[in-house]
Amino acid sequence: MNKFCILLVVVLSVIGNSAAFVPIARSAPSTRVVAFAEGDDSQSSFSSRTVERGVSVDQDGKSNVWAIEPKMEISTKSSEEKTQTALIAGGGLAVFAAIAGLALTNLPDPNQF
Repeated sequence: MNKFCILLVVVLSVIGNSAAFVPIARSAPSTRVVAFAEGDDSQSSFSSRTVERGVSVDQDGKSNVWAIEPKMEISTKSSEEKTQTALIAGGGLAVFAAIAGLALTNLPDPNQF
């Protein structure tokens, strides 16, 4: 009975201190302003508004959304640097396998107890 009471107190204190049952605080929705250049005088409006890339509005007032392709990255590593990186990664994997194998072979026999 005493162990049950202690367990009950521990469980209730953990549940009471956790934030799992607290409602999520909702923040106010943010608004986005989309600006598009229509002429030479509208260039000054870009500094005061947020410009969203990949979105436009056509003359009918319908929104158009398109994908923006990411910039291509060119690898500047030489073949020697790539080989060195592969050797270091392979060595780290071998060391990890050796440590894991050593730990698993030295586990106590479960039938011994």
